Formats: sequence, structure tokens, C-alpha cells
Amino acid sequence: MKRRFGELKESGRSFIGTGIMIPAAEMVEIAGYAKFDFVIIDEEHTQFESQTAIDLVRAAEAADIIPIIRVPEVSEVYLKKALDTGASAVVVPNISDREAAEKAVYYSRFAPVGGRGACPGVRANRFGAGGSSYYQNANRDVTVIALIEGAKGMENFDEIIGVPGIDAIYIGPVDLSVSMGLQGDVYHPRVIEAMERLIAKAQAKGHVVGTYCTDIADAKKWIGKGVNFIDYSTDTTMFMEKCQEAVKALKQ
Repeated sequence: MKRRFGELKESGRSFIGTGIMIPAAEMVEIAGYAKFDFVIIDEEHTQFESQTAIDLVRAAEAADIIPIIRVPEVSEVYLKKALDTGASAVVVPNISDREAAEKAVYYSRFAPVGGRGACPGVRANRFGAGGSSYYQNANRDVTVIALIEGAKGMENFDEIIGVPGIDAIYIGPVDLSVSMGLQGDVYHPRVIEAMERLIAKAQAKGHVVGTYCTDIADAKKWIGKGVNFIDYSTDTTMFMEKCQEAVKALKQ
């Protein structure tokens, strides 16, 4: 991998990224040239296949932006395929308890610390040119990001953040608000209070912590509160917003 999500801790600053849902390398390159720090290639809410993910990781490397893959679920196969592309990190959704967190780590690390399937000929190992040091380097460099997005994950948060190998915590405000019976109201005081509490707990354990925002003022607010990374909107959402803005302006 050319750039690592682990650079975040080393940099001492907040990272800003965006989600990629359109299966086009150009979208990743645009995000890179716009100077986002990372992209999250979404395999959960899209129909991406492994070859598409590899192409998007290549585009990220070409545009000097950190590639992260959001897998569909805690799965040995999904995590193995995502990391074999050479992605710097994986976002693992709906981590709701210790067992799920432990599985996410186990399937993302090679032995002796995990059970990730080892193949020397994958892209992440430069198709074999990386040599035997690849396995040790991958265990050091790959970041496992646990996405906490429901009431059960909030309930079991203390045990999740205590799992060795969970490198970063991502608080998903939309699903969190829905699970609290607030129907997507990410600005509700109960949601804000819950997020602030979870963020403080995770950072006290030494975790990098991030969240999702679709509003600039909201993103700045969370950065001001010490959040380490912001996943800002998605390519689909930003394109829709610009289209609506243009249509509204031109039809007046």
C-alpha cells in the first residue's frame, strides 16, 4: 500500500474523507485531486464486485488518497478479498458486541495474531514481489475500523473498544438515531449526547474516532469536539445536491 490510514495518528490532525458509491475510478481520482485524505469504497450499500474494488484502490493510489473498503458484514471472505486489493483499512459495519469485534480483527490479521487467509500472489503483496515480509507488514499497517451504528453496539460499547486489534471507532449517527427511535434525526439532543459519550470513551482508550456528516457546519462542530476523522457525504449525494442546485437556479 502506498498510503496508510495509520498516518492519522502520526499526523496529529483531523482527516477528512468521503464515500464512494459510484463504481468509477474517476470519482476516486476527483476526491484525491480535491485533497480529501481518504475515500471509503462502499461494498455494503452498492453492488460492487472485487474487480471493481481493485480498480478503485488503484485509482486512489494514483491520486495519492488513502483507500478504505467498507465491507458488507463481518465475514472471512469479504474481509480477505477487501484487504487483498491493497486497501489500507476496512470499515466493518454493525459491530454490536465483543464477538463481532473479535471476528473482525481475526479475519483481518495474519497468524499468529489472526486467521486471515494468506496468499502470496495477491495485489496487496504486489503479486508476490513483496516477499515474505508482506505478512508482518500487513499486520502492522492494516487498520480495522469498527462501525458502531445501533442501540446494541452502544449498549456493548465498553467491551467493543476493549478488544485488542480494533484500531479505530466509527460512530454511525443515522443508524444510531433510527435505533433510538428518532428516525434519522442526527441533530436530536439525545443522539448528540450519546455520540459525545461514546467518542469520549473511545478516545480515553486511545482509539482514533470518526463519524459521518453531510453538513459542513456539522462536520466542523465534530472536529471542534476532537473527532479524529470525518466521513463527509458520498459521491452520489454530493452530485445530487449540485444537480438540484443547478436545476433550481436555472428554472427560477
